[in-house]
Amino acid sequence: MGWFWDDKPAANDAYSKLDPALREYLDKESPVKYQSTQAPPQPESQTQPSQSYRSQLGWDQSGPTATSQPQALDNANPSISTPSVPPESLFPDGRYAHLWSTYRSQTSIESSGKSDQDRMKDVLDAYSDRRSEIGRAALQNCVMEQMAEKDCFTNGSWMKRMTMCKEENRSFIRCYEMQSRFLKALGYLSMGGRSEMDEERVQMHADRLYHEMLEREEMAETARKEGRETPVLPPLISGEATVKALGEESAFAKRRREAQEKNMPSTLSSFSPEKQAVIKKRLEGLSEMEKEIELQLVAAESRTQTEYAQEIRVAMEDESKARRLRREQGKETFGDRVKRMWGWE
Repeated sequence: MGWFWDDKPAANDAYSKLDPALREYLDKESPVKYQSTQAPPQPESQTQPSQSYRSQLGWDQSGPTATSQPQALDNANPSISTPSVPPESLFPDGRYAHLWSTYRSQTSIESSGKSDQDRMKDVLDAYSDRRSEIGRAALQNCVMEQMAEKDCFTNGSWMKRMTMCKEENRSFIRCYEMQSRFLKALGYLSMGGRSEMDEERVQMHADRLYHEMLEREEMAETARKEGRETPVLPPLISGEATVKALGEESAFAKRRREAQEKNMPSTLSSFSPEKQAVIKKRLEGLSEMEKEIELQLVAAESRTQTEYAQEIRVAMEDESKARRLRREQGKETFGDRVKRMWGWE
């Protein structure tokens, strides 16, 4: 009867007497798991970290330890750099960087399949779109003049409507033309990657320049009627003031720095003879103040158009390299032969 108080395993526990290999096979193949009478071993949760998905993300931790431990690791290893991910990723901390390593944006995929003519067409389309956007921005700045013209046609006197509201129409057309030129000169939408706030700042500065020009003209007209000399004022488009208003990273500031680095002259003689003839014809009949503003606009517009000229030059150079590569590979097309005969090399 001494077996009642024995601490050894029960004799009828046949599972514990099996061979270890056979026991492992039964555990793996049997749908019903056998519960041994022996006490299970203590879990080692205190010594081994949890490898679950939630524990790896730190979701099953509470208190300050959930955030203090990653910060301590970052402070202990400052040399470890965060994997780079494209801006399309929702996790800029480098999470899932291995999935983004082979990512290609839709723009790069489309550009890789474009021909030379398609790339040139994209440059021309971008230039046309910019002109359209400049027109829309100029209309927004001239909304008061446009409303005055519409009100004249609707509620104006009989005499004004008989003259087709000539004064209001002239004011609106001049506002639209000058606002468009100010926007071009200040580099509106001439650089990619600029935010809407930056472009709106350019649009507001163009509107301020236009109204300041009107104030200067009114001052000059008042001085002429009173028989006084026209007051001497600083240039309307001052380089330092414009850079201060638009920022150091604006298109105007960038083109101005490039012109200063290359020592590009801003005088009339720096243009081609054909361009000089057009500018001189445009200056005919203008006052001294209007001539000064016109020359400032021409100089600023010429600096802004350098980016468009550079894009055209790069596109033409890429097309020339592609034609040369096809000729070396023996895949020259009929169009390539025609361009080579006409000296497009």
